[in-house]
Amino acid sequence: MVIDFLGSDNLKKIGIAVNKDKDVDYTHTKLIVGKLIEKGFEALVSHETKSGICLPATASETMFEDADFIICVGGDGTFLKAAREAYLYEKPVLGINKGSVGFLAEVETRDIESAIERLAQGTFTVQPRMVLDVSVIRDGKAVFQDIAINDAVVSRMALSRILRLQVDLDDKFVDSFPGDGIIVATPTGSTGYSLSAGGPIVQPDMRCMVISPICPHILYSRSFIASESKTVKVIIEDKYEINAMLTLDGQEGFKLEQGDLVCVTASRNNVYFASVSHVNFYDVLRAKIHGQCD
Repeated sequence: MVIDFLGSDNLKKIGIAVNKDKDVDYTHTKLIVGKLIEKGFEALVSHETKSGICLPATASETMFEDADFIICVGGDGTFLKAAREAYLYEKPVLGINKGSVGFLAEVETRDIESAIERLAQGTFTVQPRMVLDVSVIRDGKAVFQDIAINDAVVSRMALSRILRLQVDLDDKFVDSFPGDGIIVATPTGSTGYSLSAGGPIVQPDMRCMVISPICPHILYSRSFIASESKTVKVIIEDKYEINAMLTLDGQEGFKLEQGDLVCVTASRNNVYFASVSHVNFYDVLRAKIHGQCD
């Protein structure tokens, strides 16, 4: 589903979130800011970025709240970090790819000028994507709560013993999985870690959860898909000391203890991904996957 989020007439302030380790010397950030100002937009940046670009952008400590639209410059990790922040304020995000893969950051650096032209013309689309609400219950109380746009991963830490994890859907037992962990992914995240673990590729506009064991020590284990109406529960079964971690989008981590219950549900709210192209998802998939294999 594609929505008319704002319309070009209401698009005035555009925030630029930058991974300075990817955009060395702010080369492409300067191009973006310059073109935005040329097209009549107000460009919002962090104070650090402002000091590095020497252009008449507006330094803002509350960029994600103040901007109408967010452009991020970096790889998919940078995009996810920006999207997690933009989610709080329901702002759409467009990614400029400075990484190696770029499933989420769709615009290549050679296409920056044409992308900004499309923003100015209002010829862009915004697609709502499913988000996961994730909590950790310990002794009957929630000790951690956050969101995941790509995936929530329960995994053993380096050099730790095999984890034994029980998975329930709502309160119905599914199975126990001895191994390295469990991934609960959104359709957006199905092309990430979940894919590496043998999970299926799911169209990103669908609404479901993909549960994939990581290196399971059983022969018949496969990924399975759950409805967005379900609650996925991952229970730490081990009776001995464990060394396990919950990781969200590769960004946020929380150390787990024996007996912890990780609950994953579909959020009522969406994250919004902007697009300036009309490329088939499977064309992108083939290009990115084949590109890594060539």
